Formats: sequence, structure tokens, C-alpha cells
Amino acid sequence: MCRILSTLSNFASRYPRLAIFIFGGLASFSFAPFYCFPAGILGFSGMLYCMTFPSWANRPYFYGWWFGFGYFMVGLYWIANGLKTAGFWYLMPLGWVGLPAMLALFIMPVVGLSCHSARPGLARSLLFTILWSIMEYLRGHILTGFPWNLNGYAWPLEILQVTSVIGIYGLSLLSTLLFVSLASKNRTFIAGCLILFMGLYGWGYQRLTQFPTERTGVNMRLVQASIPQQLKWLSGHFEENFNKHLGLSMMEGERPLKAIIWSEASIPTFITDYPVIMGTLAATAPSQGYMIVGGPRRGTDNQIYTSTLVVDTQAQLVASYDKSHLVPFGEYFPLRKIFPYMSKLTHGEQDYTAGLSLQTLTIDGLPPFSPLICYEAIFPGAVVTTPRPDWMLNQTNDAWYGYSSGPFQHLQIVRTRAVEEGIPLVRSANNGISAVVDAVGRITEQLGLDEFGFIDFELPKALPISTLYSQYRDLAFFILMGALGVVFLLVRRRHHA
Repeated sequence: MCRILSTLSNFASRYPRLAIFIFGGLASFSFAPFYCFPAGILGFSGMLYCMTFPSWANRPYFYGWWFGFGYFMVGLYWIANGLKTAGFWYLMPLGWVGLPAMLALFIMPVVGLSCHSARPGLARSLLFTILWSIMEYLRGHILTGFPWNLNGYAWPLEILQVTSVIGIYGLSLLSTLLFVSLASKNRTFIAGCLILFMGLYGWGYQRLTQFPTERTGVNMRLVQASIPQQLKWLSGHFEENFNKHLGLSMMEGERPLKAIIWSEASIPTFITDYPVIMGTLAATAPSQGYMIVGGPRRGTDNQIYTSTLVVDTQAQLVASYDKSHLVPFGEYFPLRKIFPYMSKLTHGEQDYTAGLSLQTLTIDGLPPFSPLICYEAIFPGAVVTTPRPDWMLNQTNDAWYGYSSGPFQHLQIVRTRAVEEGIPLVRSANNGISAVVDAVGRITEQLGLDEFGFIDFELPKALPISTLYSQYRDLAFFILMGALGVVFLLVRRRHHA
């Protein structure tokens, strides 16, 4: 691998901007659906290695931005597909170029401060890891947050098990240490990182054997109607789309069901305004069970919400949850007062209103659950509330992004919430990827991208003990940050001695 770095450095000395862009893009191949963690090592270590060149060393902020631009442009290219699907094809450059350019501003000071404040080698690798981890945490929280493709998501399920203790931010910190290890040129440090991750793999493997999948005895059905996004909100296709969902819901099953679950916005109208729709849902619901669908809900002041709606066999709306963490520009335009005539990307001219907060829905005959609509499930430490649920329901619609890496990344991200919380997650998608995830992150049932069908499943149990992450949240991450900061200061002091 060191030879590869040397070859890349020769290329970098001739074409610096292209090289640093390639390093950033290469690092993104560590994420789903590729899971090539050596690409992360080459990308990050290659970038830091080249930052020692005299021609690069005087412009670390500049090259830091180019690294971030490549990192996000390759990792998030699928967002441009969503703009095209929404009919805003002329805005595709904003998704493909504009958003990565903006997110790269987070990375620019990470590289710049690392190079200005620490010598090449171990000290710089440690400081870079600290600053990168701070950047990831900030990216997940400011401006409504977008914690997508954190470095910790690069790993298989065995290593993801450590998120039950230190959360995804903690695993991302350790992952970044490994990714920059070659640039440290310190054999002890490189060996230590490799041994650490071999140990994490072994511990995770043991944990998976310790907690086999246990079932609750509650049977449900996930429906994936795989309706193209261009047809989803067209009134002329409403009946056809509705009948696709009904057909899958009414097919004979092997066991009596307690709930049939449809995806986010599976019924693109206000269902309580139409007794025929409510009656049809009631007739389709399992005996003494429920239909759990997604769709808009009208508030008392003519506000509209994107919601999870639960209908019983008596055609009553017995429970609902209004999405509380909306997608900026997608579900509302955040600068509405300044640009009153700008339209959000989703259907309709009126902005959605955010619900008050997360909820635990408690319904007779079903274990209590936390509904999470679309990207609400990507936020670590913010997916459950009190009373603590027995399972999480993620209703989503990834048809926006076509056959791209986006839906695969989304699934990897949300399954990590199950590991962190020790609670199973049920994912119903209009088009990929519907899945049942047990309390340690195993995908026990799945419908792939573009598949039309349903899954009958028995709901997995939550873990019998609470995970440390569910009790202390990101405390372990901050402890790791503090410990790494102490090590950095000791290394830096030794270098200056």
C-alpha cells in the first residue's frame, strides 16, 4: 500500500487539484454499497501524505476544500437524481456540485488547521482525527444536521456492534484514526490501529452470537409497491397506485397479522377527508389489527404535516405521528420570508409543518413503537423518546434516487440505529430497500431496490438489557476525544523537546 501511495504522490505533484479531488472521491468508496475500507485508507492517508509536498504545504485550506469536494461529490452524487425526479432537472448541478461544494467548507479548516498546527507524521494524523471528528459531529447538528456517510458507516455488522457502546460518532473517530494511519509513518501506530479493528471485529462477532434473533410472536406485513416517483402524486394514477398497495395487502399469508405497513406518502391525499378510502383501509386491515400508512395530514389551522397514520378495522384514525425533523428545501423552503415564491421540491406549493417532537405510539395489540419518517432515522441519539419503545418504524421513499448508492447508504445508516439502541427497526419503503432489522442490526428479511412485493415477518424482540449508548448517548465519544487530545499533546510535546 505504501508503494501505491508513492505512485499516487508522483501523480499528485504533477496534477495537484485533480489528485486531491481523486483522494476525496476514493475515500467515499468505503461506504455502501462498496464497503471498501482500504479506499478510505488510501484516500485519507494519501491526502495527508501529499500535504507534506512543498508545493502543497502553503495552501492547506485550498487543498482541504478540494479533498472535501471530491469526498462529497462522489459520496452524495445520488442527490442530483432526486432533483431530476422532482422535475427540477435544471437544479441538478446544485445537487451534484453545489451541495458538495458547500459541505466541503466543513473539511477545509480540518485540513488547514491540521497542517498549520502539527508536524507531518503522527502528531498531524492525531490532530486531523480530532478535527475531523469535531467536523462530523457539527455536520450532524448545525443547520438542522446532515450526518450522512460518517466514516464509521464503512464497516460490516461485526464492527458496527461497537456503536452499542460508543455510538456512530465514536466509531467514526476510530475509523478516521485507521484511515490516516499510513500518513503517520509510525509503524507502532499503524499496527495498533490494525490490531484495534481486528479486536473490534472479534468482539462484535462474539456479541452477535450472544444475542441471536428472538421474536415477539407479533406478525406483520411490509408492502413495497415500487411506484415510480413521477407517477406517485398524479391524480390520474391514484386509483392504480392505491390498488397496487391493496393487492399486496390482501394476498393470503401463512400467519394471522396484527398490522400491514405501507411506506411514506403511500396515500398522497388527506385520508380522513374520504370515507371511501378509510372504509377500504378498514376492510383491508387484519382482523383486530391495523393499517399503518403514510400520507399528509391536515392540522387545525390549515397546516399540513407528513405523517404516519394508523387506521383500525372500524375506519377510525386511532393514532398518528407528524414528522418533526423536516428536510430543508425538500419539505419546506427555509428562506420563505425572503423568497416567498420559491417552491419546495416535494409535491404541492404549501410547505409542510414540523410536528412537535418524536413520539412513542402505543396502540392496543401492538408493542409500542417509535415512528421515524424518511431521514429522521439517520440522526444518532434522536430516534426514540419516553416511554421507550419496543421497536422503531422507518417509513421512507427512496424512489427519488433511482438505482444509485443512496438507498444502500440509507439502509446502512438506519440499521446502525438498531445497534445503538438495542431495538429492532422495521423499514417500509415505496421503492427500496424494505427490511426487517433485529436489535443487533442483522437484516432478517429484505426486499431489494425496484422489487415489487411484500414481506410477512414476526417482529424481533428488543435486547433484554439496555445498551450503554442508549443510556449515556455520546459521552463515550467525548471521552475518546479527550483521551486522543491528551495523546496528541504528549506527542507534540515530545516532538518539541
